[in-house]
Amino acid sequence: MIEESKHVKELYYIKHRNDNLLNTGYDYQNNLFRRTMSSVMFDNPTLNSFLSYLQQNVVWMIESTLVVRNFYNFSCGKYYNKHNN
Repeated sequence: MIEESKHVKELYYIKHRNDNLLNTGYDYQNNLFRRTMSSVMFDNPTLNSFLSYLQQNVVWMIESTLVVRNFYNFSCGKYYNKHNN
């Protein structure tokens, strides 16, 4: 999310279109709250829109710690998020 937003969308796609990483870990950007919260909460349209907004903020907080994780790893970018663990 952060890595993609730092680049121009078309250039990021051209650079990464041939990536075939298999073991990239759990995709928490889209399913974080759907997998961890009750499905009854998502039936309410007001609460559903609020939770989608809140999920974007929680994902942003999780990915902001990537700077610390990649600080000593000079072989990848600052916001690289395709670690397999």
